[in-house]
Amino acid sequence: MSMTDSLHILWPAFIAGALVLATHVALGRQVLKRGIIFIDLAVAQAAATGALASQILLGDAAAIWQQTGALLAALLMAVSLHALSKRHAHIQEALIGGSYILLASFAVLLVSHDPHAGEYLHQALSGQILWVTPEQLVWLAVASMVVVAMMRYGKQELSRFYLPLAIAVTGAVQTVGVYLVFASLIFPALASIRLSDASGIVRGLLVGTAGLVSGLTISLLADLPSGPTIVITLAISAAVAARSNRQ
Repeated sequence: MSMTDSLHILWPAFIAGALVLATHVALGRQVLKRGIIFIDLAVAQAAATGALASQILLGDAAAIWQQTGALLAALLMAVSLHALSKRHAHIQEALIGGSYILLASFAVLLVSHDPHAGEYLHQALSGQILWVTPEQLVWLAVASMVVVAMMRYGKQELSRFYLPLAIAVTGAVQTVGVYLVFASLIFPALASIRLSDASGIVRGLLVGTAGLVSGLTISLLADLPSGPTIVITLAISAAVAARSNRQ
């Protein structure tokens, strides 16, 4: 593959990953501070399951309907988890984990009789960031702007955290997959959790960008699945940054 062809593939993928990090770093720091680590997995799985349900029920429907199904499912999950946090705060993390398992099992049942079941599930988990489309980039950009505005101007916990998380995850999950959504939220946040908000977000973005660039490059050169590769390089980047913070 020529350098021109490589750049033609890498640039859209990098833009997609950067747009994901633009919202996920700040949201990930909130997730860690609230101590509800699995909420992003639950919301991401809700979005993936909603997209799968739309795809199966509507057949070869336009991508906009799959995105709509994903968004509705993610918003419903976010609202439900917010309500549970008010009534059952002491077992909130267990309820979130249980919600993830139920949705993942439901997704498996949805595609159990489809000959392309393995392909659907693999794409939902690992994503297809190397093959991101212009339409997906536009959706990610719009979603990112909405999320940033809601986090900045939201007056209540629901509008400042839960709903922005649902929108951000929905915008990301069909492009980068459930695995990379979780990694983008957690690993940069872990590397910067001890820093103040402004410094922590900058450090998280740098860590995330380093993991994204190295993961994309390795996956292209070694012909490896891009999503899992970036997850691993994000973890390494976060570990290196966390170690440098202690020295």
